[in-house]
Amino acid sequence: MPLNLAVFVSGRGSNLEAILKAIKAGTLDAQVKTVISNEPGVGALDIAKQYGIEPIVHPSLRVSRQQHEMRIEESLQAFEIEYIVLAGYMRILSPSFLQNFHDRRGFNRVLNIHPSLLPAFPGTNAYEDAFNYGVKISGITVHLVDDKVDHGPILAQEAFSRLANDSLADFKARGLAVEHKLYPSVIQQISEGKVHFYECKR
Repeated sequence: MPLNLAVFVSGRGSNLEAILKAIKAGTLDAQVKTVISNEPGVGALDIAKQYGIEPIVHPSLRVSRQQHEMRIEESLQAFEIEYIVLAGYMRILSPSFLQNFHDRRGFNRVLNIHPSLLPAFPGTNAYEDAFNYGVKISGITVHLVDDKVDHGPILAQEAFSRLANDSLADFKARGLAVEHKLYPSVIQQISEGKVHFYECKR
């Protein structure tokens, strides 16, 4: 049975598009049941519509985090969601929200992708931070979300090199190419029951 996903977005939606393309190509056994955004007018909403998904927008301005998350939870009740996939979602989910998405072992059924080899370079500007630090190798991490930022059991990591003449744009483009392959691949491993991880102890 396909894995039922809700994809949360805040921006242009390149990882959402990569997931939808993989589903269409038959390399990812999943269904994106809904796309939820906290930002109106972003490119990810257009991508969802191109694939026949009517996105749901819950603006996060001028509303408390509790109220905002309650609205999202109400929207999700219409779908039998197995995993929430964060794809450029620029909100931190509260512990009370996450506890509604535990698996049998107590881990959250919420995935995130981060553009560094965590625990290095957490935060919103990971590409810039890694580039400005002068790394020779960076990478992409897919992890389960917990109650800390850019933290939780790591499901997969893939490295990429910084080349001698790279601009920041070159560096980001190489990382995005990895993101767009790695995220669908990890979701497929989950769908097949093949994903393995170590419990995060720090």
